Amino acid sequence: MIGSDKAFEKRCGEYLAYLYRLAEKQYNDCPDIDTLVQDTLTALMIKLSKGETIAYPKGFLSAVLKNKYNAWLREKYRAAYVAYSDGVLLETDYDFEESNDAERKNEEYEAVRREIGRLIRIYREVTVRHYVHGQTVDQISKELGIPRGTVLSRLSTARDQIKEGLENMEKYSQISYEPKTCSIGIWGNSGLKGEPFSLVRSDMEANILNLAYENPVSVREIADTMGIPSAYIEPIIETLIQGELMGKTASGLVYTRCFIQKYKDAFGDIAAQEILADQYASRVWETVWKHLEPLTRRDDFLKMSDKQKATMLLCVMNQMLNEVLQKSRPDAAHTPKQPPERPDAGRWLATVTVYEHHQRRDNPYDGSGPVCVGYSARPDGPSDCQMFDCQSLFGDAHWAYEQFKYKCSLQSILRFYASLLPCEVTTDNELVYELIPDFERLCIVKRGADGKIKLDIPALPFTEVAEHWHPVCDQIKKELFDLLSVDLGKLWSKNKNRVPKHVDEAEYFIYAGAMGAYVKAQLLAIVNKALLPYPVVVGKTPLIYLVYRKKDM
Repeated sequence: MIGSDKAFEKRCGEYLAYLYRLAEKQYNDCPDIDTLVQDTLTALMIKLSKGETIAYPKGFLSAVLKNKYNAWLREKYRAAYVAYSDGVLLETDYDFEESNDAERKNEEYEAVRREIGRLIRIYREVTVRHYVHGQTVDQISKELGIPRGTVLSRLSTARDQIKEGLENMEKYSQISYEPKTCSIGIWGNSGLKGEPFSLVRSDMEANILNLAYENPVSVREIADTMGIPSAYIEPIIETLIQGELMGKTASGLVYTRCFIQKYKDAFGDIAAQEILADQYASRVWETVWKHLEPLTRRDDFLKMSDKQKATMLLCVMNQMLNEVLQKSRPDAAHTPKQPPERPDAGRWLATVTVYEHHQRRDNPYDGSGPVCVGYSARPDGPSDCQMFDCQSLFGDAHWAYEQFKYKCSLQSILRFYASLLPCEVTTDNELVYELIPDFERLCIVKRGADGKIKLDIPALPFTEVAEHWHPVCDQIKKELFDLLSVDLGKLWSKNKNRVPKHVDEAEYFIYAGAMGAYVKAQLLAIVNKALLPYPVVVGKTPLIYLVYRKKDM
């Protein structure tokens, strides 16, 4: 009857083509695909010849083909395997322990173990329990508190991923042997535990953030790309998610929430910014000096050395120009009023700058800050001192502290600096005194004629800054904005970033890095034209200044 049915013969031809496509796609490691296909089609013909009805022939053929393939695997490994019978999953145990077969132990079993390590936790956990420790599906279901069907589904997915991994052993990218490095900066204030800086402790975090930046990805994809088992990647990703540098979709994919930029893109068109800075150097200085010159005749300023006076002027111009620059951004009206709240009392938006393997941070305009640090002897009282510490080409500051023999917090360093002033702040870490030669080398402190250590950076009382410097600087910023905003806006508009929507405050970062060189280029142009009335040695004039509460005399 079957042989005379031309329609059936036509369907058999279609089924045969379907089986070959399926077998070549999913089971091409089997050396005898022809036998798999023919035996599978024969099973269908036998059932039909008995008068049985097959509602979904292709589904039946898929299940039988997989069953035949599993039978081949079972023979190959001489162990029980999870088999399918008419599409129904059967329980069995598969032993991943070494056998006496040296070839299988040295190659195939080790490869399988490696693939197990690359599974994400939900699949890895059931696989290890079932195949390594021999637990039944019911035991796993009870101990993990998940439905039996979920266990079976996860085991099935795990097997598929292991098989895929064994078939494609060359997944690792260049990142696996030449990892990228990064630095992190923020707008706002870090958390009580130093978040987000404390969350990025190694190149591992840097590369994870970079890999999940453009689009949400699975933990497995990250592990595959980095060549590291998922078991080691997952805890790091969880920490980054809890710290809000990363997020997770409902389907379990992970993504980076902070803005990521390449080091080479962090400064914009440097040549154009230098030209602009050179053109405006004299007019910027004239605007600044006509307002600040009267303040330089006040007592607290007159007591400073020429180096301290020059530093103070550079620091003030640095802050004013930064504010003018940000105000001139095309999207300035859309800039958040303040960064979002974060865990542990933090409030920040983070930028991670990524460097290629062995790439040097050799751009002269590379810098950081100013970092503002304060100290108050009374928890609810006013600040007793504040420090504005800016890493720049003018001199090393907080970046250099990381290279010291002892690691001291910025607040401990601030208290050491303030202890040299006429205020009531004392040092909280005696080890900082052993670092005095390092601070001398950085031109932050120096020894006087009497051999005593004193500050080589400017400091002014709070009252002096609040009552005199702040009002004057507000007026200067208005005039500088009127002077510079049009040309600054033109340069801003030439550089735009494509920022993924899942990045926190994505619109804020569209122009990030577009003008990364301008402020320091403007200061440098003013110095190079010898416009300041005080000498400046570039590289030995760190942009740091202190504000303090004067001791009652």
